[in-house]
Amino acid sequence: MIEAVIFALTIFIGWTMFDWVKHKKIIKENVVSGFVTAVVAGAAWYILFILFS
Repeated sequence: MIEAVIFALTIFIGWTMFDWVKHKKIIKENVVSGFVTAVVAGAAWYILFILFS
């Protein structure tokens, strides 16, 4: 479980940093899209962990 949370947090930080570098500012819409992507990626990682462990 902790691996999925760390993975999701890393995705969120990376996505937000990428959008910040690309747009030179932090926009609420980009933060929300990064959060949604991180939640989906974390859930997928957790499901794969459950299936293959």
